[in-house]
Amino acid sequence: MIAIDNPRLDLGFVADLVSSTKNLVAGFKIGTPFILSKGLKTLKNLIDSSPGTYFIADLKLGDIAQIIEYTVELVRDAGFNGVVVNAFMGYEGVLDRASRKCRSIGLELLLQVTFDHPASFIIDSRYSDIKKMIPQIDPSGLIVPASKTTIIRDLRETFRNRYVILSPGIFAAGAEPGEALCHGADVEIVGNRVVAAPSPREALDSVIRAQGRFLSENRGKCLEW
Repeated sequence: MIAIDNPRLDLGFVADLVSSTKNLVAGFKIGTPFILSKGLKTLKNLIDSSPGTYFIADLKLGDIAQIIEYTVELVRDAGFNGVVVNAFMGYEGVLDRASRKCRSIGLELLLQVTFDHPASFIIDSRYSDIKKMIPQIDPSGLIVPASKTTIIRDLRETFRNRYVILSPGIFAAGAEPGEALCHGADVEIVGNRVVAAPSPREALDSVIRAQGRFLSENRGKCLEW
């Protein structure tokens, strides 16, 4: 999956990027800076021009339930398939309502389990509580940084194929292509290494080859599920 975050990216460039790579990726994760820069109406045109392509609004929502409910309606109306919501807010009165709202309007909820910045140990200290909430929220997918391989593996071993696991931070967080897949992720997400390359298509091909090499070289260490 390709992450598109830079608000200075030209919309025509992004449209060409989507058109040239959509058959090679699981979809596109559109970040808050790009969404705010271009606006939902403009992005709806982009999404509508690529039917069958999966788009995630990576808003990492973390607010009271009513604000989340308003926001996910706007995201759905813009044509997005999924939206990212933070897990650390708790279940009762917030994530329970967010989950019901997303389900009622046909929008997939992707739960951000943790982050990869230095202070994320604060969130990870509550990992056992977050993990217990996951079946209650019953999201479509879980987002875990590619560098957090222990958490990826634990979630996969616990929930098997119940949830899709998406892992951002390839290169950016020091993870190698294929590393998160090896530990149980379904999808790895790459951003600037592809988006800022002279030839995004060639850069993406290189990432895909690197994933294959990593999985082949670590076959005996990778999680089988």
